[in-house]
Amino acid sequence: MNGTVTTSKVRLATRESMLARVTSIVDAYTSPHERLNLEELALRTGLPRSTTHRILLEMVELDWLMRHDRAYRLGPRALGTVGPEVAQAHVRIAANDIIRELYLRTGMVIHLGVLHGRHEYFLDKMGGPLAAALRSRVGARFPAHRGAGGRSMLALLSPEEVDPMIERNLAAVPSDDPRELDALHAELARIRTSHGIAYQSTGRVPGFGSGRISSLGCAIRTPDGAVVSLCVAGEAEKVHLDRVTPLVRKAADDLAAAV
Repeated sequence: MNGTVTTSKVRLATRESMLARVTSIVDAYTSPHERLNLEELALRTGLPRSTTHRILLEMVELDWLMRHDRAYRLGPRALGTVGPEVAQAHVRIAANDIIRELYLRTGMVIHLGVLHGRHEYFLDKMGGPLAAALRSRVGARFPAHRGAGGRSMLALLSPEEVDPMIERNLAAVPSDDPRELDALHAELARIRTSHGIAYQSTGRVPGFGSGRISSLGCAIRTPDGAVVSLCVAGEAEKVHLDRVTPLVRKAADDLAAAV
């Protein structure tokens, strides 16, 4: 019995210690919009650099912090809001007319996504019959490295930012090839030299021609540091890349100006 009580006390002390560390990181900020890097946070909290880095990764994943380049700022949970759909509501509103116009000009399925931890979070979706056949839905999360929209957002980050995010995604699927990370970095480098446009061709969707889907994504960074993408998807044999690519690029530029 005493051993059980002792173990419980140790676990409780550990949780309290972690809570104290998280609290010290939040308290390190002097304003809601302040951005602090790893070294500054470690200095202000007095925590070891390695410990601070580990906690920061978890806090970003759970929305307590948001990452911007090599700095961190308070996230929606710390500021009293929960979830990217709340934090990025202004982006969805600003994108509404842009998404509609892009749909009318391309006839393709349009996705509006935001980089949320290591996932792409779908803020909006618009399209015809193909939209209902695609598994994506508003409010759903998708591993960021799996889709064109997610990859376009990852291309705005540095390799050092991408590695811990995607390593966790790969670890979550044991069948994934570890070498995929190297291939992803090569793909992100190509996207950066291709005006930020990411391309992808995916497998069968029954009832639509050959069943293959082609998609194009382009991302922007908003003034508050969020990474947002516009992605279009359509039947591969009907997608004309030379016509669609500049339309997606312009829509992304319009969204950047609107937010």
